[in-house]
Amino acid sequence: MMMAHASAPAAVRQGTARILVALLGLFSLYVVALDQGAMLSVVQGNLAYTQNFVHEAVHDARHAAGFPCH
Repeated sequence: MMMAHASAPAAVRQGTARILVALLGLFSLYVVALDQGAMLSVVQGNLAYTQNFVHEAVHDARHAAGFPCH
């Protein structure tokens, strides 16, 4: 009986880790594939859309992954 209780927290941690990895992967995909300044606009305002720091930082990765950007 004690063994079943001991393995439950490990299973929960493993499930939580999988969810966090999936969310990080989705966020990374968004940054590489879609972001055109929206992520930094919270901090920089409209300047983020004109300077487009995130787009420039991941520009080569976009092309390597096959996402068009211009």
